[in-house]
Amino acid sequence: MRPSLEVISGIECLCVKNNNAKNAVVIFHGYGANMHDLFPLIEFWNKPETDFYFPNGILQLDMGAYGGRAWFPIDMQKLQLAMMRGEHRNMDNDKPEGSEETLKRLEEFVNEVSSGYEKIIIGGFSQGAMCSSHLMMRLNKLAGVILLSGNLVYQEGLNKKGELPFYQSHGRQDPVLSFEGAKRLTQKLNDLGYKGSLDSFDGGHEIPMQVVNNVSKFLDELIVAK
Repeated sequence: MRPSLEVISGIECLCVKNNNAKNAVVIFHGYGANMHDLFPLIEFWNKPETDFYFPNGILQLDMGAYGGRAWFPIDMQKLQLAMMRGEHRNMDNDKPEGSEETLKRLEEFVNEVSSGYEKIIIGGFSQGAMCSSHLMMRLNKLAGVILLSGNLVYQEGLNKKGELPFYQSHGRQDPVLSFEGAKRLTQKLNDLGYKGSLDSFDGGHEIPMQVVNNVSKFLDELIVAK
C-alpha cells in the first residue's frame, strides 16, 4: 500500500486510496509525532472500499531532525514536572491555546474529505484523540470516532447530544494522560448519549496489539457489517 501525498484544506496529508471507495477514515497523530507515525497501522486496519487519511499536525515543533508536529501547543515544562512528581494535569476545564482555530481547520479538512463518501470515521492518538472528541460535537457526517489514549479536555466544549458510536482505549499506567481523565471523558460522552465504553489495558501511553485489534473490529462493525 503506497501512500500519496496531498494537501487538503491547506493541511499536508498521507493518503491511501482504493478505487471507488465508499468510506474514509481520518487518523490524527499525537503531540510531537507526524503524519508518518500512525501510518503503519493501516496494515491492520485496511478495509474494503475504504480510503485512509493521515494528516500532518499544523504546528511545527523544534524537535531536531525528527520533524515533530502538533495540533495545538502544550506547556511541556508543566507536563514534565507533573510526570516527575508522579502526577497528572487535570485538563477538564482547560481550553488549550489555539485549539479553537485548530478545530476550525480540522472541521474544514474533514468536510472537504467527506465529499463523495458514504461513511466518514475520524480518530486519533493522545492530542489527536482530544481533537477528535471535540470534532464529534461539530461534524454531522460521521459514522464513528476512535479515541486512543486521550483525556477529557475543556468539557464545556463537549455540549452536543448524539448517539454516535465511539471506541476509546487507555492504559491504566499512562504517565502522560491520566486513566482517571480518560474515564471522565467516557462518562461525559455517555452522558451526552454517545455509544461507547473504555477499553483499558495494562500499559502506558501507547497502542498495544489489544487496541490495534479492537479498532479493526470497530471498523468492521461500522464499515463491513451490513
